Amino acid sequence: KITYAISNIMSQKIVSVDVGATLGDAMQQMVDNEIGSVVVTREDGIAGILTERDILKCFCADTQAAGKPAGDVMSHPLVTVDESAAIGQAADMMAEKKIRRLLVTATGTVCGIVTERDLMRATLDVFNKLSDAWV
Repeated sequence: KITYAISNIMSQKIVSVDVGATLGDAMQQMVDNEIGSVVVTREDGIAGILTERDILKCFCADTQAAGKPAGDVMSHPLVTVDESAAIGQAADMMAEKKIRRLLVTATGTVCGIVTERDLMRATLDVFNKLSDAWV
């Protein structure tokens, strides 16, 4: 049986912006770090996640939205997955919720992020290992 825990494929690097940061600042963080989302934080912890999709929807309604606060546009509440969950569970959650990213938690604390791309790579790795086993 081949099982991959999310902890094995997640990224531990989480880029964040403050809830009051502008969309322009958040987008610059995404560009600088070559990522598709940033976690939005406030004094008491994580407030939400701001994704490319969130920004696109906002700019479709208001082409001058670069000055809007990230907290006004972010997705929330957060959808999380435990680090011990299998990749299949994470994929099911993403499909069900129609999202592309999950924050990963360990004992209730965010410790990473997993994306659709991470899941595709892990799935491809499983298929490669299975095909090698049958050769």
